[in-house]
Amino acid sequence: MDSDILRQERVLIARLVDSLSLEQMLAVPAGYRNNILWNLGHVVVTQQRLHNRLAGLEIYVSPEIEGAFRTGTSPADWSETPDLARVRELLDELPNRLRDDYEAGRFSNFREYTTATGIKLRTIEDAIAFNHFHEGVHLGIMKALRVLVS
Repeated sequence: MDSDILRQERVLIARLVDSLSLEQMLAVPAGYRNNILWNLGHVVVTQQRLHNRLAGLEIYVSPEIEGAFRTGTSPADWSETPDLARVRELLDELPNRLRDDYEAGRFSNFREYTTATGIKLRTIEDAIAFNHFHEGVHLGIMKALRVLVS
């Protein structure tokens, strides 16, 4: 397993979000359901759910962060703004945890899962590959939103 690709994806996402103000991160343009902060948190949470949760492992995000960014949520659900600094830390930190957990053989109990897009994940390697696709989709959305909030 090469976690370098995930780290590279995360650098691209970090460059995008680090160039924005909090106001820009929180803006939800007309016709959109979510903002850049939601997409940022969503890639962090989804990676944890796809890898750790499907292997029966603890996830490295708080219940509050998971609740704010899991599939089906939106900023309209937030009673307060999630901790951007913590989400940003997780963006950087979690690729290393994935590598360490993978090398330690912690994903041996991965359970098969079919994604909302109909892709069947049979192994942790499938989940890692699918996560790259997922993060690319959300990076594209964040780039589109950046144009609209600038």
